[in-house]
Amino acid sequence: MKLIKGLQGAAFGLVDGVICISGMIVGVAIASDDLRIIFISAVTGGLTDALGNSIGMYLSGYSERGAQIHSKEHGINETVHSRSEILDSSILSFLTTLLIMVVMLAPFYFLDIAKSIIVCIVLSVITLLGLGFYVGKLSGEQPLKTCIKFVGLGIIGIVFSYLIGNVLKVVLLTFFV
Repeated sequence: MKLIKGLQGAAFGLVDGVICISGMIVGVAIASDDLRIIFISAVTGGLTDALGNSIGMYLSGYSERGAQIHSKEHGINETVHSRSEILDSSILSFLTTLLIMVVMLAPFYFLDIAKSIIVCIVLSVITLLGLGFYVGKLSGEQPLKTCIKFVGLGIIGIVFSYLIGNVLKVVLLTFFV
């Protein structure tokens, strides 16, 4: 199986996008029945998340590169990430996070909120299944096991956001109406 250049950044952007952006969309949609609030929250949070992911990926990559160079200088045979690999991962992290934001918001443009939440969750699971399968094949693990791991962790994030949305809805209805 062919390795995608910048896979680490792309995978990070996809997983983080699914967990954070889908979670944010589901949580806000549960707490508010207002499409404007859902879109404002998702776009603001999604853009911020994408930028944060790319900056974090870039700085993390350079930190790791420094440690790799240090190890190599001390006789430890270690591969050193190139600057272009770090930049590619950073850019792909940004772009895949944005892609997830657009994909997860699309149902809200065409469907009612309840159906959109379901489609958003289904799209999240499909994305995580696909990435889990690819990573499982690439790493030599059983793809099904990796899929289950990816989907399970993603569902935890979405359920957490769903619960937070419910709590906020109750709090908002109780104290601010």
